[in-house]
Amino acid sequence: MPSWRLLVHGPASPARNMAIDEALLREVNEPVLRLYEWDSPAVSLGYFQPAALATEGRPFVRRYTGGGLVDHSHDVTYTLVLPRTHPWMELSAPDSYCLIHRGVQAAIAACGIETEIVSVASMVESDACFQKPVRFDIVAEGHKLSGAAQRRTREGLLHQGSILIPNPEQNADLRRVFANAFASRLELITTPGDLTSAETSRAADLERDRYATDAWNRMR
Repeated sequence: MPSWRLLVHGPASPARNMAIDEALLREVNEPVLRLYEWDSPAVSLGYFQPAALATEGRPFVRRYTGGGLVDHSHDVTYTLVLPRTHPWMELSAPDSYCLIHRGVQAAIAACGIETEIVSVASMVESDACFQKPVRFDIVAEGHKLSGAAQRRTREGLLHQGSILIPNPEQNADLRRVFANAFASRLELITTPGDLTSAETSRAADLERDRYATDAWNRMR
């Protein structure tokens, strides 16, 4: 059973967080699971969304993946990166989304929260990710608790996810149990690691030249 590299990162700027995620995709040669935090109550926009949707007066960043606006004031965020040769890359986007959410659901359950994975998208129209459950999102009592967005490139898969549980005071517990519960449910092995020198260098370039710039964040 191949090991996944586990990265656990503390608070960082919106630009830094998105730069690391893309750097992991660009340099990918093994599966990676990353948990990270935000150093400010930022908002992230999906790649195709207009900058005007961002909350005025709050920092925001444009993601490399699509999807809707996400408020990162009280959520738990994770990223999954797979190389092109990984077996999960043979799955369709919806099937891989559902599989990954099985692992996320197990992590939420480890915090004592019962959820379900919805099979049909909500008819609600909204630019905000958590106001519009889509197929295979995680919900509890009619409220969306977790959603994600993906991007596939010639290098592999980038899956960026956000979890918003009812009581944010449990976020520390969720971060603590996430990797083990996720890996156990999906029969994986995770090994704690660090960014490589190539990933660190690539992230610095992407942060400076892309994610910290108005040209990127206000491109639409």
